[in-house]
Amino acid sequence: MLGRSVGLNDKEIEAIRNWSNSNLFSSGDQAVLAFTDALARDNRVSDEIYAALGEFLSEEEIMKLCITVSFAGLVNRVHATFLTDVDSSTLEAVSDAPYCLIHSR
Repeated sequence: MLGRSVGLNDKEIEAIRNWSNSNLFSSGDQAVLAFTDALARDNRVSDEIYAALGEFLSEEEIMKLCITVSFAGLVNRVHATFLTDVDSSTLEAVSDAPYCLIHSR
């Protein structure tokens, strides 16, 4: 649902899991996704990834991206820990999507 709200289509959303092997994303998109993966998985972003992202985003934009990724991780961890219920409108909007794990609950 969040991906759709920022203009991603279903093919792009599904391809995000394997973004580095997809031709659906621009160089700028790939830099954002590399940064996001590094931050979310390793809690550290290499100088190379940071420099590549800097070709597309300002320092202020990178800071906003960092905060967004961090907050998303926080929210996801809280939901995963407490197995929170998904509201019916969200469930209806995404449960039929092949990339969404909500429908398997």
